[in-house]
Amino acid sequence: MAKEETILRFDEVSFEYGPIYPILNEADFSLRKGMKVALMGQNGAGKSTIFQLITGGLKPESGKVNISNGTTIATAKQVIPRDQMDLTVREFFEKCFPHKVYDIARLLLASALIQKPDLLLLDEPTNNLDKAGIEHLTKFLIDYKKTCVVISHDSVFLNAFTAGVLYLDVFTRKVEQYAGNYLDVVKDISARIEKENRKNAQLAKEIQENKEKANFFAFKGGKMRNVAKKMREKTEELEADLVDVRKEDKTIRPFTIPSQPELVGNVLKISSYTTLKKHKPVLHKASIVVKKNNHLLIAGPNGIGKTTLLETIASGKVKGIEIM
Repeated sequence: MAKEETILRFDEVSFEYGPIYPILNEADFSLRKGMKVALMGQNGAGKSTIFQLITGGLKPESGKVNISNGTTIATAKQVIPRDQMDLTVREFFEKCFPHKVYDIARLLLASALIQKPDLLLLDEPTNNLDKAGIEHLTKFLIDYKKTCVVISHDSVFLNAFTAGVLYLDVFTRKVEQYAGNYLDVVKDISARIEKENRKNAQLAKEIQENKEKANFFAFKGGKMRNVAKKMREKTEELEADLVDVRKEDKTIRPFTIPSQPELVGNVLKISSYTTLKKHKPVLHKASIVVKKNNHLLIAGPNGIGKTTLLETIASGKVKGIEIM
């Protein structure tokens, strides 16, 4: 490959999990050989989905994911896929390599690193590592000469080796590309958010003033109604200029649980739930009961829908989920 050759390019890529869950809207970005970038965005925005579009696990609704001929890709899985649960350890790792390997003694993260692919995709790779493991991985990535994209909430880890950011905007569903030190890029994004907030505040003030004036002139009658009409049109233009402000990426958004000392017995019952399979809802039967003072762990990779599940349960409006 040439030094500056582009090995990955998204050309107007759109993808959605059904019409009510759009992820990307004509997204464009590119990666050159040797680039190391962080993939940022709110939880659930679709960062892991982008990885699946790159590996071919998902296909775009429109647009094209272009990968340079001969490019090898490896990704470190957070969990073993359900359809590979019955494989032995040796069988699982042998599937990661184009040739037969007999001396494998490492696990999921190692399976990606050992391959030394042209494009390495890491989704929260520090989650299950101790301090020494993180230090070892950081050194590995600093010395890695090939292209790497990492999803992580560990800013110190990312800042040690990345030289750019791909930011998935949950509002526009575009991917914005930034070059530079990770922490500096985060500051730039924060400054942009603050600027958008100030702009929105000023526009909101002008909108309110125009609405009040339009209502005043409308009651005057005659030619004043034309003035009121123009002011309403101006108000609509200002409202169109309001910016969808992106929010800080938080694992769980703030919520309040009211105190209920009189509560006894069962607190929550889940008799059924629905998942999407090939863009179609699939109903599953369940028998889950949570009693007072019980604790239930909800586990799974980032972006899979843990926060959405909690919000669904808290709403108390979903069939099959009953809050006592």
